Amino acid sequence: MEPLDLSRARRVAPGLEAAALDHPVRSRLLLACARSERSLTELARELGQPLPKLHYHLGRLTACGLLKLSRIEARRGRPIRYYRAAAEAFLVSVADVGEFMGERLARELRRSLAEEANRRDLSLLHHLDEAGRFRVRLVDSEGRGRNSKSFEYWKVLRLSADQRLALAAEMGALITRYESAAETGGEAWLVHAAFAPKLED
Repeated sequence: MEPLDLSRARRVAPGLEAAALDHPVRSRLLLACARSERSLTELARELGQPLPKLHYHLGRLTACGLLKLSRIEARRGRPIRYYRAAAEAFLVSVADVGEFMGERLARELRRSLAEEANRRDLSLLHHLDEAGRFRVRLVDSEGRGRNSKSFEYWKVLRLSADQRLALAAEMGALITRYESAAETGGEAWLVHAAFAPKLED
């Protein structure tokens, strides 16, 4: 994977700037204004957020200078204000991040999976497959395969360095393919892919 060009990224200062950016809505709002100016109404439509909520987050970002008022368009009634991000990308020190966005999404994913797991019509079948490997499958009351909207898949693998890099590339490419083909107006899904060294035997 080629390294990213960080020359256009603004280094976010610790304190007020880092705190202002440490929120998923503010992060999305800021990046929506990174390449072109946006009005509050355009941002509300693009991000699917109510105007009062966006107005609050916009105030936090402009107060610390990460977002700037680019122009005011005069019209009858209230003028339209357009905003532009202070840079195209933002570099935040990990030490200044209160909570990674992935941790917030992971909590939501666990909640959603738990709601599915609490369904009385589903059971976990512990068994050995044809090769004698331990397996756990989600089945309905008739023993049929999963009848659930959620999906969770765990494996413990022994990988060489080359295999690990290949797996990461394939997982990333698969998710990117579905992201590119996603239909607008479809149902929102949390998709998580990860692997890390196993700490316990």
